[in-house]
Formats: sequence, structure tokens, C-alpha cells
Amino acid sequence: MGELIRIALIGFDTLESLGLRLLLNEIKGCTYERFDTFAEFEPFSEKTDGYVVSMGRFVENLDFFLPRKGRTLVAGKGDFSDSERSGVSILSCAGDESDLREGIERFVKALKGGDVPDELSGREMEVLRLIASGKINKEIADALCISVNTVITHRKNISAKLGIKSASGLSLYAMMNGII
Repeated sequence: MGELIRIALIGFDTLESLGLRLLLNEIKGCTYERFDTFAEFEPFSEKTDGYVVSMGRFVENLDFFLPRKGRTLVAGKGDFSDSERSGVSILSCAGDESDLREGIERFVKALKGGDVPDELSGREMEVLRLIASGKINKEIADALCISVNTVITHRKNISAKLGIKSASGLSLYAMMNGII
């Protein structure tokens, strides 16, 4: 990523947006743009390094945000203490100012440091499609003309990127995201 991190603020009302912008203004090397709706944001999605999105917009557009969850920070009202298991970064707006500031800083630092997972590669998408169709590792290896060890490596990478470990979970993900 370049030196200047571009962040999209998506789906926040004016007051929430002002608060987030105030926190982001304190962070050097970071710029942002506000979008009321996902439709407004979509043409700019490839020019953005990270996404701070309201809970509602996140849920409405899971197919876009789940594969990019390492670059997404979901902000919502409430207690999200068990959200670590989902693999999605969630910022509780119910916290105090120092918690909000720390959450935003941690998110931007991860973006700057490149500590975010990549999206699935083309080959990983092929492997995921075959997993979802019920193939075992040997059958996937034969279909793609690769070794079983390579299939296992792809499966590990897919699980790490999506935060989903089981074949049934991967199949459900593939169905929900139009991969199969």
C-alpha cells in the first residue's frame, strides 16, 4: 500500500460521521471520504485501502465485505465482546472516547503495516468452488492438476483468510457469495 491510507466511511449519519472524522483527523498518513450508501461508495471501492462501515451497511453487503474483512472495521452500538471469533473487526460506539480512539488507531496501523489478509486468489476460488461441490482433497488435486499438498495449503490459506475452518462452513460461504 502507498504511504497515504484511503478510508471510506460508509453508512453513518451526520453525527456519527463527524465523530469518526474527528478521530481519523488525529492520525497522520490517513485520508477519508464519507458515503451515505453502498451504491455511492461502490464506484470508488477499488481506490480505497480500508472501510469503516455501519453495522447495517455491513450486513446488507456481506458479499462485498466478508472477503475483505481484514480491511473492514464495523462500527455499531452495543457490546461486541464475543466478536473476536467472527474474524470481523468491530468497534463498539458505546465505549468511551479512549476505546474508540484506540480501536481506530489499531485499525489504521494494521492497514499501514500491511497486516491485513488478502482477498482470495483465483486458484483459491477454484479450490473453494470444488470444496463446496463436495470434492475431497485428492479429487481437487486431480481436477486442478496439482498435488494434494498444494490443495491442503490452499485450504489452510482459504480458512485463514475467511476465518472458516469446516468444509460445511466453506460451502455455505460459497453459496451465500455466489461462488457456486
